[in-house]
Amino acid sequence: MNTAAPAPAGLALAGARAGDGRTGVLDGISLELAPGATLALLGRNGVGKTTLLATIMGHTTLHGGTIRFRGEDITALPAHARCRAGIGFVPQEREIFPSLTVEENLTVAEQPGQWSLGKVYDFFPSLAERRRNHGNQLSGGEQQMLAIGRALMGNPTLLLMDEPLEGLAPVIVDALLAGLDRLKREDELAMLLVEQHARLALEIAPETIVLDRGLIVFAGASRELLEEPQRLAALMGVAAREAHKLKI
Repeated sequence: MNTAAPAPAGLALAGARAGDGRTGVLDGISLELAPGATLALLGRNGVGKTTLLATIMGHTTLHGGTIRFRGEDITALPAHARCRAGIGFVPQEREIFPSLTVEENLTVAEQPGQWSLGKVYDFFPSLAERRRNHGNQLSGGEQQMLAIGRALMGNPTLLLMDEPLEGLAPVIVDALLAGLDRLKREDELAMLLVEQHARLALEIAPETIVLDRGLIVFAGASRELLEEPQRLAALMGVAAREAHKLKI
């Protein structure tokens, strides 16, 4: 008899079909992400990456399948309830409140837990320096830090990030990469990362899935794609239709 305690439940999608209204984008996505694991989500523009994150967060129309998180079925939960359940979201557009100060942008999302205002300021010192500035007075890099900090203030156990490095100067990219690496090392936080900078995403995440036309066409170790750049290039432009199930 196996007396070992069962592994803690993380995120699990089974046969998820979703899109905008009646329009289908995802065509039967199944994946599992364990607590504390990091997963990269790659693919060409328009293949369903952002829709997948939005579906997990509850911002799309789910046409079929189920979503479970921490052992609970959250398929029918609204977005605000998923946030309270422990899912944080950093959207591609950042969605900073322009009329609020940095500090107000952070505290508006605050929930009890280890991530406090002081810890976010320690994590992103430049935000502490700009705490009294309004959202529309920040650079693109500072806005991205604020978007990540705001998500962390909700004290999630799963963080969804949609292209957090997009349009940023190299020095800011390096700072954010260091921050993500620190999150992996110091915090028991699962991360699902959508990123167009494929090699950077592969270096951050031990496991990767590649989407094409709403299906998973690759699911495996990131090192496989790092060691085979031609295969990576082919997958990023693939038109294959075979779906896979990923368990991390």
